[in-house]
Order: sequence, then structure tokens, then C-alpha cells
Amino acid sequence: MSIRLFAIPGYVHLFRSLLRFSRLSVGDAAGLVHMLNTANLDSYRDAYPGVPVYENGPLHFSKCLFGAGRPYRTEVQLYKSLEALKRNINYDALTSMQREAVQQMQCVAANLEFDFYKVFGLEIDSPLTVYRQCRNHLLPHEDEPSVCLFEDWVSLPMA
Repeated sequence: MSIRLFAIPGYVHLFRSLLRFSRLSVGDAAGLVHMLNTANLDSYRDAYPGVPVYENGPLHFSKCLFGAGRPYRTEVQLYKSLEALKRNINYDALTSMQREAVQQMQCVAANLEFDFYKVFGLEIDSPLTVYRQCRNHLLPHEDEPSVCLFEDWVSLPMA
């Protein structure tokens, strides 16, 4: 199993986006993101036992989350980042608290899907959305779409 280790700046994007696009409170979002970070770290340790991994303590991690950073531009980017994180977590390597965080992450993703369908009448991963143009990572590319629908994105004037 190939596990990618995500850096703190990606978790800052995730945290800010959860505040923007989900129903989570600041405290709940911070706690969830911290648990998902440790789940990713533990999964990486499990996949690569000889590789040293540095883990920030909760206080330092929290300070990073509340520092400078911006949310993703769209719900699609958030959804895609949650998928990337899920693929880089080995459920068998997790503690019970981390497993609860993964389940909560899946509920957030399901709520995003539901809300997206209510607004746009499309599945979030439809070819008519910008799903395919968004990166499978916690850190987005600067040139990722700023709108949710592909048709809107291609019709935007180029700077």
C-alpha cells in the first residue's frame, strides 16, 4: 500500500474549508483535522516502518491551523481533498479515536455530496463539474477552478 504523507499547509486549507463549506464549529473542525493528521502519520508509519516521521504536538499543530491560510475555492476542491486523505489512511493502523475521525470525515463528504446535488442537480464527481480538474491532494494548484461547474470554468475570461 502506497501512503502519501501530507504536510501541515494542506491541513490548514482543509481546516479553513471545513469552516467555510461544512456545518462544523471551529473546535470540532480543528479536532477533526488534528485526528486526521495523526491518522495519516500513523498510516505512513505503518506502511514505511523504517522511515522516521516527525509529528507536531497538538498545541503547535493548532497554532498552525489558526495562522495564515485560505480555504479551497470550491466545495469540489474540499471533496477531492477528503478523497485524497481517505486514500492515504490505512484504517487498520488507526486508534479508535482516529477511526471515529475518519467516519466523521466520511459524513462531511456525504453532506457535501448531498448539498452539492441540492444546489446544482448534479453529482459532485460528474463530468459536468470541475471534479477532474482538481488535484488529488490537500494542497491545491493555483490554477484550479474557482467555480464548481466545468461550463462556467471554461467560459471565464482569461487574465
